[in-house]
Amino acid sequence: MKTSLLTIFLSLFFLFGAFSQEEQHDDSFIVSGKIINSESMEGVSFANIHLYQTYWGIVCDSAGFFHLRVHPDQKLRISALGFQEQIVNITPPKVEEEEIFMEIFMEKSSILLDEVSIYSLGTWSQFKEKFIKTDLPPDENIASTFDFGNLNLAQAEANSLNRQGFGFNVLDGINAIRSIGKKRRDGKRIVPMTDWQLRILQKKYNKEVVGELTHESGFRLELLMEYINTNQKFTYQTSEMYIGVRIKQLYNDFIQEKPEDVNNLSFIDSLGTVRNHLRP
Repeated sequence: MKTSLLTIFLSLFFLFGAFSQEEQHDDSFIVSGKIINSESMEGVSFANIHLYQTYWGIVCDSAGFFHLRVHPDQKLRISALGFQEQIVNITPPKVEEEEIFMEIFMEKSSILLDEVSIYSLGTWSQFKEKFIKTDLPPDENIASTFDFGNLNLAQAEANSLNRQGFGFNVLDGINAIRSIGKKRRDGKRIVPMTDWQLRILQKKYNKEVVGELTHESGFRLELLMEYINTNQKFTYQTSEMYIGVRIKQLYNDFIQEKPEDVNNLSFIDSLGTVRNHLRP
C-alpha cells in the first residue's frame, strides 16, 4: 500500500514539474512593425503577413502597421499587390525584452505582358474575309411601316408582294379585319374583364361613338347596340380603328336584316316621337 502511494506521488511530482518547466521555456515573443514603400517611404496599406510555411497570418492596417506573436525559428512572408514578395528572418529580442519592432521595406514590382491583338473573328485576314462574305440584310418591306391596328401584318406584307405600287388597299384591310373578327368570335373564349379594363374599353366603344358613326339615335340606337354586342365582343386591347370599321360593317348588316325599320313611318323611338321622313 505504501509502495503504491509513493509511486503515485512521484508520478504527479514529475508530471507537474514537466509542465512548469515547459511553461518556463516558452520562447515566443511579440513582433511589431511597419511595412514601408521603399520609394515613397509611406506605409503599404493592408499588406499580407504570413508565418512562413504555415496557413496562419494577419493583414496590416491602412498605415502598414502590424502586431503578432512568433517563435525564434519562424520567418515572415510579406506580400502586397504591386510589390515583390519577401521572406524576412526574425531576430529574437534580448533577454530582458519581450517585443521587437521591425521596419520592412518593399520594392515595387510590375509584370510586362506580350502584346496581344484582339479581333472579333480570328486574325485580321480572317476578319476581312468574313466581312467580305457577309450577306447584306434584306430590304425593309414598306408594309411594315404602317400601323394596321389589329390587322394581321403578315397578311398585309404577303399581299404587298403580289401587287405593284403602294402595297395594300382598304378593301384587303377590311376583309382581313372581318376574317380576324370571325375567328375571334368562333374560337376564342371570352374572359371577363376587370374594372380598369372595362373603363378602357368604354372610352373607345360606347353609345355615343356608335351614334356618331351611324347617325342613329333613340330606340333604334338601342337595337343597334344590342345587335353589335351580340355579333361582336370587343376587348380593352382592341384598337379604335378596328372598332370603328367593325361598327360600320355591323351597321350595314343591321340595315339589311331590319329593313322595315328604315322606311316605317309609324316607328316611334324611345322618346315617343315619330321619325321625320321628309328630312334628307
